[in-house]
Amino acid sequence: METIASDYQKDLKREQPITNKKKEGSMMFKFNKRAIASVLTLAMAVVTLAGCSGGASKTPSGTSENSKKPEVVYRINSTQAVDLFEQLEKKFAENVTEMSGGRIGFEFVPTGSIGSSTEALTSVQMGTLDFVNGGSDELGSLVPNSDWAQLPFFINSHEQADKEYMNGFIGKFADEQYAEKGLVSVVRVDNSFRTLGIKDKAVNSSNDLKGLRIRVPNQPLALRMYELMGALPVAIPAPEVLMALQQGTVDGADNAVLLFDKFKLMDSFKSVVLLNYGFGTVNIFASKEIWDTMSAEDQKIMKEAGLKAREWYTAELLKQEKELIERLKAEGKNVIVPDDKWKAEMYKNADVIWQEALKSGKYDETFIKELYALYQKNIGAK
Repeated sequence: METIASDYQKDLKREQPITNKKKEGSMMFKFNKRAIASVLTLAMAVVTLAGCSGGASKTPSGTSENSKKPEVVYRINSTQAVDLFEQLEKKFAENVTEMSGGRIGFEFVPTGSIGSSTEALTSVQMGTLDFVNGGSDELGSLVPNSDWAQLPFFINSHEQADKEYMNGFIGKFADEQYAEKGLVSVVRVDNSFRTLGIKDKAVNSSNDLKGLRIRVPNQPLALRMYELMGALPVAIPAPEVLMALQQGTVDGADNAVLLFDKFKLMDSFKSVVLLNYGFGTVNIFASKEIWDTMSAEDQKIMKEAGLKAREWYTAELLKQEKELIERLKAEGKNVIVPDDKWKAEMYKNADVIWQEALKSGKYDETFIKELYALYQKNIGAK
């Protein structure tokens, strides 16, 4: 614990991450805010890690005890203890260190040590944490009116996601919206589609969902979708779902299929339904305060390192998804793809949500109309 404490106490004496003398003059103006937040971060880390022998490593990424220390070390954290997410941030950090010739390093702040997802993202907004790996569906009130990302069926394939979201108009708008609230999306990756796991029965139509208690993330539009399908949606944090299934609090759960596996939920399910009504992304966010202090060269390195990490991540995501679905079938699970009738019923429910969104007036008019046009194309609307 002394190592962790000493590392965070150093933050009280500096405005930015570990850096060289040439940059110190421009990095002292936010001292009070960073100092206060660092004390709070230390307190949370001590509570979380009390009794543990481990902690953030003294040696940042890309260095060893005998190698030359980097000129700057950034702190990076993940909002979810999911191995694929944590591997993404490590790949990103390794790429940055390699591409900068060892000049830039990273300190990995243990997942959960800063607090909840919201607290970690808020720390990046404030500039008291440098980078965070978090989902677009975790932003909530931190980025008002960003819940357009929860709207149904505006992405229908990984290929379309790559074209329109990762490299198209959706990502461009999202980047601008996030940056206005202090979050720079260095790279955005595919977090796949929302699926449904059911505990004790086969589900072959929307009628089979009626009256079932379904765990749904605390996202208003996702809750609304299940409500319209006749289910009884219950907002429960992902780490609590296994117990809720075991105790019979819920009959099923909604999440990406890989996350069902990561949270050890698969043994609880008899059926997995590939509803694919919602699509999510994960972003490596940089604090805008930190980003704006970087040279153009370093920003370019960050972006290129992120794209390289995304290439690895996407291949791994698709590989793991395919292997998992094949495994479920081999284990005798019901892996269900909704038929045309069921899809038509879901599209009817989705239309209700879209009309409510369009009439709300809270979204950028040009963007939401373009997004709606993509949705209509996907469902074959005439």
